[in-house]
Amino acid sequence: MCFNIRSAKILFLLLSQIFFCFSASADPKTLTVGVGRDFYDGTDSRSFLHGSTNTWEGLTYLDKHLNAVPCIAESWQSTDDGRQWTFHIRKGVFFHDNTPVTNADVAASIQRIMSYPRYDPTGNYQAVISVTAQGKEEVVFRLKAPAPYFPKLTAYYSSPIIKPSCIASDGRITQLIATGPYKVIRIAPGDRIELEAFKEYWGEKPLYSKVIFRSITDAQSRIMALMAGEIDAVADVGAILPEQASEIRRHPDLILKQVQVATTHLLIFNSRILPFSELEYRAWFAGALNRSELVSVFALCAGIEARDPYTPLCRDFAFGLIRPESKPFPGNFSEKEVIILLNQATLQRWHYLEIAQVIQEMLRGYGIAAKIETTEAGAYQETLKNGNFHIAIQPYTLMTGDPDFFYAYWIASDAPRNCGWKDAETDMLIRNARYEMNLSRRKELYRQLAEKISHFLPLVPLYHDVSLYACRKTAKEFEMDVMFRPHLTEEKP
Repeated sequence: MCFNIRSAKILFLLLSQIFFCFSASADPKTLTVGVGRDFYDGTDSRSFLHGSTNTWEGLTYLDKHLNAVPCIAESWQSTDDGRQWTFHIRKGVFFHDNTPVTNADVAASIQRIMSYPRYDPTGNYQAVISVTAQGKEEVVFRLKAPAPYFPKLTAYYSSPIIKPSCIASDGRITQLIATGPYKVIRIAPGDRIELEAFKEYWGEKPLYSKVIFRSITDAQSRIMALMAGEIDAVADVGAILPEQASEIRRHPDLILKQVQVATTHLLIFNSRILPFSELEYRAWFAGALNRSELVSVFALCAGIEARDPYTPLCRDFAFGLIRPESKPFPGNFSEKEVIILLNQATLQRWHYLEIAQVIQEMLRGYGIAAKIETTEAGAYQETLKNGNFHIAIQPYTLMTGDPDFFYAYWIASDAPRNCGWKDAETDMLIRNARYEMNLSRRKELYRQLAEKISHFLPLVPLYHDVSLYACRKTAKEFEMDVMFRPHLTEEKP
């Protein structure tokens, strides 16, 4: 048989059709989403799976302005000057095994979070004395101090509602039976998570009969899979690099979308050791670093230069005060080299390595040697704790939509991620702001805290994330919210 060019073209077309038939988008009832990380969080986590999977829900959620909105709790009110909060649990909510959710189940899920500090690293429930189920549908929190923003504290990751029988005696989750619009079929860690629609879901009808989240850690591989039709969407914060946007726009079968999310990219100083234990070095560095140029070169349309340490979506408490000015170079110091620490898992989602290289060259220009160290996620967190670095770069998401979530995690002297800068007056302001019920006075306290950050610069926010995501035209209704959670039901939450 003569195998000529025409035969080759015919064979190619036939193979293309066969490939298309087996591609993710061939079945309109199935959605396959490529993400840049593993959405399996593990048994010893707050939620077992990432919230973007739509498998579990909390008492409340956050809207596009980071205000608390109903979820498993349909309403709430406070009494005793903010020391007691009563949540009314929605009727007709079922777990994935078709058993009804009771207020006792909800209370048990919260008690699990409260009982194990590793599940509450920012101390969201530190003021809670008790949480109890009362009557048929109430869950009551008693607090030792007022909490003006408590419904935000219970949002999303702070209160995953999981069936109590799935919780082991040590707090671990043995299997995920929750309340979301999708339930687990199969989990292959590091590869994929397969879900199916939960027919008894209390809210809007699931849009797809099956959803697959594929972990594709390489940035270019994610886009190639989307263009080839292997997947229907690429989503998650940082899932599409800015320079990939034009390529997606040119593709006739793809739609590029974007949303400003609650994530801010931070440059963190180790204030425990020289040179950045000295304010003059932090102030000089912050003034010398051209953040607007970094954003224009590396973030393009996917970033906004940061003038607040957390997202400006938190509108009541965004003051725009962080505008470092040029300062004289303080002079050389005795350290041999500055270590710039990066988390390997972030490098295929943002241009941290390139930003670190710019910083490295800037320091060399002043006669300071700099070394870039990239580590896997566990080692990165351990190095932050033990202080064997000078500068680190990482994303941070304001998961509760409230400034205390930031200050309690990074700035307070006893914060889990405090990197050496401590100030008694700042600690007092954080405590006072946390419990202040008057909104005007609370704003003023956070303005004073913002001024502290602007002056002492224990960290420098680089830019706020505008997350790019894309889908095939066959999945044009696909969208993502400010918490980078895909909308997988017929109507938006």
